[in-house]
This record gives sequence, structure tokens and C-alpha cells, in this order.
Amino acid sequence: MYRRAGRVDLAAAADISEENLAAFQEKFAARRAFSDYRQMLEQVRPAVVSICTYVGLHREMIEACASAGVKAVICEKPFVASPADLTAVRALAERSGLRIALCHIRRYLPAMQRAVELFHGGAVGRPTLCFASLDGWDLSEMGSHWFDLFRFFNGDAAPLWVMGQARVTNQRGFGHAMEDHAVAVFEFANGCRGVLEAGRPHPGGFNILLAGSDGTIRILEENTLSVDSCDGRRVELFADHPGSGWEAMWDHLLQDVLSWLDTGREPMTGLGNISPSVELNLGAYISAVRGDRVDLPLQDDTSEWPVEILARRAGG
Repeated sequence: MYRRAGRVDLAAAADISEENLAAFQEKFAARRAFSDYRQMLEQVRPAVVSICTYVGLHREMIEACASAGVKAVICEKPFVASPADLTAVRALAERSGLRIALCHIRRYLPAMQRAVELFHGGAVGRPTLCFASLDGWDLSEMGSHWFDLFRFFNGDAAPLWVMGQARVTNQRGFGHAMEDHAVAVFEFANGCRGVLEAGRPHPGGFNILLAGSDGTIRILEENTLSVDSCDGRRVELFADHPGSGWEAMWDHLLQDVLSWLDTGREPMTGLGNISPSVELNLGAYISAVRGDRVDLPLQDDTSEWPVEILARRAGG
């Protein structure tokens, strides 16, 4: 992504794995390499940093970037491990001026953008329901994309509440406890509800169903729309669209971040716009911890990954 941008110099890389760091340097020709990211920040003073680690490390790395004078951070998802982390990072960004963009690159897919145009634009009537099942995944590592996409389909409407439930035993991955099976139900300010299920096989796979008062939109394989409305059924194909490729999504993200630095206009992947999606994701887990509905914006000071709490209760 950085090499394709033209105006960006890949100045350095940091990795605690000597083997991985050497492989990265060999493939991408980063000019300097560090085993400690703090040394990299101190010695290189980069303008833009990509944080590609597990969620539990994000807050401390963002804080280190701000202290080192980094101008922009592109951070992997899920964004932060707890409500307390989110509160702290948002305050830091406001205080320091650090621009933070999240890797919700599926917003750039032509099929997803067309779905917003149709669903939010009323092509199938009033939006009533967004549904998806994450076959074999959880509500955070992959589910964070879907929470955000559901907001995107509704014109980035604010989420009002969320109810979540999860079965947690001893499963772990990505540096934290993970659920075996979970579901989240939530509502947006426009009245549309969302249902996101994770962990168990589902005949719909990763496909998304958007239901309106006068029809439905099915998003298949992230590149095909099947629209059923009063006018009948039509299918729109995006697999061959130049913007549907994996590299194209990342290129759009970086160009938006660079434009943000140039103009001061925050992109749709900026923290200010994505924060409600993060709250919705964390709120689903907090609801499972509390055994109650969680109203949004999130008012909670939990300082650890909520699934760890559920794992301890289960003896995992």
C-alpha cells in the first residue's frame, strides 16, 4: 500500500520477531528495522504509522505515537480492548491532534457503497433490518467489520442500544479470550435494527441481508447485489469492478489519510466517524457481561477485554 502511493517513503519497520522483520525488509525494502517500536518512533520520527498488532497492544502504541509526534495512525481492528481504552484514546486524539484511521476497508468496496445508495436511499422502502452470520468467526476480529458496515448501510446512523449474549469456554486467539457462539441485536436512530451472529455455521455464510419495508437486498460474496423490490428482481455484479480488489481498498484508505493530512477533512474511516461502531462492538460484549441491554453512547469504565470476564466466569 505504501509503496504504491508514490509520495510515501517506507522509512522503517518494527517487529519483535527477528525472522519476520528480516522477511519484511527483504520483501518491502524498509530502510531501517527495529525490534522495539519505541526505538523506531524515537529514532525515525515517522509521520504516519501503521499499527498491525493484536488489539491488546493498540492503546499503548497509539499513546507512544502521539508522544513521538506522529501525525497519523492507521490502526487495525478491532480498535481497542475495552471501553476505558476507547475513552482514553479519543481524549488523546482530541488533545494531541493525532489523526487516527481504522482499517474498515470494506467501506471502500463498490458493492458496499452501492448497497448504501440503495438501502439508505429507499430503493427497498424504509430500512428495517440488517442481518449477517459470521461462520466460524467472532464478533470482534471479523465482526467489527460487520458492525461498522451495518452503520454504513444506514448512512452512519447512531446506534441507540445493543443486547448481546455469548457462550465462552476456553477458546483463545489473537491474544485474548474468544467466544464460541455469540449474537448481538441492536437498533439505529433511523429505526433499523441489526442482528449479527458469530461462531456457528450458517447456511447464509458471510452474506448480508438488508430488509426494507418494500423489499430486500442480499450482498453475496461481497461483490454481488441481489435486489428484490416492487419492480421485481435484479442482480448487480461488481466482481470485475477495478475497485473491488484487495489492493484497491487499502489504496483508498491511505489516500484518504494523506488527504486528511493535506486538507484537515476527516475521512469516513477516521476515528470520529468510526467511534460509534467501536462502541457498538464493545457494547455487545458489555451487555453479555451485565446480562442487560446497554444503551448508547457507551457509558462504561471496564478496563479489560470483556470476553476475559466471561471466560473467568466460565472457568476458562
